[in-house]
Parts: sequence; C-alpha cells; structure tokens
Amino acid sequence: MPSNFRGQSYSKLKKACLKKGELFEDPEFPANNKSLFFSKIDNDVVWMRPKELCKVPRLVVEGVSCDDLNQGSLGNSWFVNACTSLTQETKMWQRVVVDHRTQEWDDKNEYAGIFRFQFWRFGDWVDIVVDDRLPTKDGKLIFCHSKSRNEFWSALLEKAYAK
Repeated sequence: MPSNFRGQSYSKLKKACLKKGELFEDPEFPANNKSLFFSKIDNDVVWMRPKELCKVPRLVVEGVSCDDLNQGSLGNSWFVNACTSLTQETKMWQRVVVDHRTQEWDDKNEYAGIFRFQFWRFGDWVDIVVDDRLPTKDGKLIFCHSKSRNEFWSALLEKAYAK
C-alpha cells in the first residue's frame, strides 16, 4: 500500500471537493511563482485548468506512445525521455498513472480537479495528488505537454514529480 505524500489522501480530498461542489486547489503546491522558481518572478505565467485550455480535455487520447510528448520551455528533455520510456512499459505506466480511466474527464467520473500519481521514492511507492492547474503563457502549457492539445497526462505527471 503506498503512503500518502504529505498526508494527502486522494479519495478523501476528492470526496470533500465533490461534497462542497468545488475544484481541488492544492495547498501543498500552490499555483504561484514559488512552485516554479527558486527566486525568479515571472508575471507572464498564468495558471489554467485544462477546461480553460481546450473544449474537451482528456487525460489520455488514443493511448500513450513514445511519440506523444513535447519538451517545454524549461529544457526538460530528461523528463520527456523518462516519460517516453514509461510509455513503453505498460504495467509501469499504469502503476505511475494510477487508475487513469477513473481520473478521465467523462460522464462516468465525477470531476473534482484532482489527480493522483505514484512514484517509487526511497524504496516505497508514494501516492502524490495534484490539482489540475497548470502553468501557461499565451494560453499554452510551458512545460512538458502532449502533442495532442487536449491530452494532459504528461503535464500533470510532471507537476506531481515537481511536487
């Protein structure tokens, strides 16, 4: 059983958001410059939710492949390469991107703006939750993103890794 990073339980947080009728906002990784930079301030960064970036957001569009990803302005080719490798190992991808079908934007799932991923950290699996607010400039994601404009698994995974 994975441990919850910083005590945040995905199911409890999602349930609380649905009960209140609010989208999740992660107090452990706020949508501000301190979450992105050590000392820099960039006032051009606007944090947006996927539904603000496209009409029909998806966690995954037509499966995952090594051709899905683009590097962001951070110059994070190492992360893109790691994600590309992950797409080649289906069981591992499914372990990291937990229950991706139940986190999808669709009529079967109640959406609360919260996602969960798991990372192997210091010999144990750790469950990490993030909200769906992503840093953008001029309406485009500035870090890792999928070639399909409405696919968000890689951007959300990178946010969870950064957290």
